[in-house]
Amino acid sequence: MRNVKQARSGAALPMVLLVMFVLVGGLAAGFSMLSSESIADGATIRAQGAAALAESGLQQGLRNRAGLSLPAIPSAAESTRVVLPGGYADIVTTRMRAALGTTIPSLYLVRARGVRTGGGTGPAIAMATAFANFTNVTMTIGASITGINGIKKTGNSGSISGVDQCGVAPSVAAVSVPTTPGYNGQLGPLTGTPQVSIIGATAADAATTVPFDWQDILAGTAISANYTVTSNGVGFPPQSYFTSDTTRFPTIIVNNGPFPNIEYTLPYFGRGLLIVYGDLRLNGSTAGWDGVLLVGGKITSNGTNRVSGAVVTGLNVKAGFAVTNNDVDDLNGTKQFLYNSCKVASALTSLGSLRVFQNSWANSFPAY
Repeated sequence: MRNVKQARSGAALPMVLLVMFVLVGGLAAGFSMLSSESIADGATIRAQGAAALAESGLQQGLRNRAGLSLPAIPSAAESTRVVLPGGYADIVTTRMRAALGTTIPSLYLVRARGVRTGGGTGPAIAMATAFANFTNVTMTIGASITGINGIKKTGNSGSISGVDQCGVAPSVAAVSVPTTPGYNGQLGPLTGTPQVSIIGATAADAATTVPFDWQDILAGTAISANYTVTSNGVGFPPQSYFTSDTTRFPTIIVNNGPFPNIEYTLPYFGRGLLIVYGDLRLNGSTAGWDGVLLVGGKITSNGTNRVSGAVVTGLNVKAGFAVTNNDVDDLNGTKQFLYNSCKVASALTSLGSLRVFQNSWANSFPAY
């Protein structure tokens, strides 16, 4: 009997060992499965991050050229890198076809390579591409000076002309104003079709005829400026910037309003798109402008100076501000405000944008 019991007791040991091996194997398989799932989840997160970086880079390459320090009009080939949270994107723009005259714009291929860094297993990479053409912003010009806030001209000297100095566009009005406050002054300096154009009964009525998203411009979301200037003039480009290269037509924003409205004095002659949130002063022969002036408040122009392009004042009415007698444009002395369609077009060049062709957007699968 003793020998039989010993045999049965010894037979149980292999069974116990087998069960232990099965349990250990199952436990190891479970840990391996959890590790694989964790790696797979991490890879999915990195892949999604790379795709998001590529999409963000492509959007910036299409809409934020000034913010990326790229020229307003894309060149034949250009590239830049933008650092984004979690990685970066390399943006490459290639011109596929040059513009044909004024009716067929240039064709570009914009590619963004998004790279998701970090995570310990190497970067994830994704691509986003789109075909686009470059379209310039246009501005409907109704007068050499459009004064939503009214215009006062002292004396019979100087010239305010709606005749295109470039000679390619039809003549427009010399001045456009509402009935109240209207135009107050001699008609002798005015040349245009007509001399005075009435664009509403009140300043509020006149404001609705000027198609600018002035609220968005004030908020800083509508236009990316090349230069942003404080109310005391800090940040305005030096005079040598304009004299050294006469083809420069930058976009400049002067943050001097709308409230409090601190008058800004233009220091010297310049060119481009000048956006002034408050009032603007041009003194004597020291100041002048080629291009477009968009002024939230009024212009005070003393002495002899020249503006060639187009002017719109009183735009803060579009933001709900009222016009008082002190808010009317005040033009004194011998001066020239001359409509010039070519200089208007040059000033608006920096506002052009790349517009995507429908159904041309493409994404690639992320790689590692």
